[in-house]
Amino acid sequence: MIPTMKKCPLLWGVSVSVVLAAQAAGAQQPAAPAVAGETDALTDKARQLYEEGRQAAAAGKWADAHASFLAAWAIKPHYQIASNLGVTCLKLGRHREAAEYLARYLREAPASKVKERQSAEASLREALSKVASVTAQVTPAGAEVTVDGAARGKAPLTDPIFLEPGKHDIGARLDGHEPATQSIVAIAGGKQTAVLQLNRTPAAGVLVQPGPAVLPPASGAVGSENRTRKALLLGGGIAAGAGVAAGVIFTVMANARASEAEDKKDELLRKGYSESSCHGMTMPGCKDLRDTVYAKVDLSNAAFWSFVAGGAIGAGTLVYGLVTRKPAEVAPGVRAAPLLGPSVAGLSLSGQF
Repeated sequence: MIPTMKKCPLLWGVSVSVVLAAQAAGAQQPAAPAVAGETDALTDKARQLYEEGRQAAAAGKWADAHASFLAAWAIKPHYQIASNLGVTCLKLGRHREAAEYLARYLREAPASKVKERQSAEASLREALSKVASVTAQVTPAGAEVTVDGAARGKAPLTDPIFLEPGKHDIGARLDGHEPATQSIVAIAGGKQTAVLQLNRTPAAGVLVQPGPAVLPPASGAVGSENRTRKALLLGGGIAAGAGVAAGVIFTVMANARASEAEDKKDELLRKGYSESSCHGMTMPGCKDLRDTVYAKVDLSNAAFWSFVAGGAIGAGTLVYGLVTRKPAEVAPGVRAAPLLGPSVAGLSLSGQF
């Protein structure tokens, strides 16, 4: 790693040279497994560029070192190159890129590299003091996550999103779903969470075309027609009410899940964890929190579509009543009243047709 140029990267480069020299001399003694693994991981061209970057870094030419390491990374994205890229970006003041490369190094480097990992963690802490760390919780999985319109990967992201201080738009998009965006103000050294729920694109509305003209029924059929009309109006009213009632029930259940999620967050905080620290972890508390959040989202969607269905049925029933009413009948009237409460939201419709 670059912060210990006199130790780690130089030692790595010398190890590569020793292995190559032994092969040229026809030596029969095998190289150490760790060195052989890193040597085999890089192509000859990437190794050459890596060596050029190491020498430029040793001379304090950080821009040249960054260019060489970046070219080597384009050929072979090896964790050793990520480490050096992270440090050169830190030296050049490119803190967001430094955090991204160093986070990847710590995720991929073997645990046996104790000193190298400690040095990378120190460099990452320095980079994180200059940028914000944002955990993106996107549902459903597979959605493309964007930052200020630029793609950053598919959900769920492996690492947090690192942002320069200032306002940014975290977005998500997926075919067949409505895109979602959340604006945040990134603060240097801060940690935030962006929660994005993508809803399916509503189906196109059904076009109702007028049917052929119908002759007035015979006098004997008037009573039967009236009974049929009343039955349809009553059934439509009941169905609309059931949709609204289901929406209210789902809303109450979603609110309960939201409250439960807050309790689980508080429990994690009492244990010394935070919601953002659960990213990528499989501990029971984190899993329970994620399951609760997802259940809350599903219940909120169910409530929304129940209200939509109830409203559509109610509107259709109202139109039917207006179209089929007799001129001699009392003019129809509709009264709407909101239903509001601590955990209830809806609309009450009543009228005469």
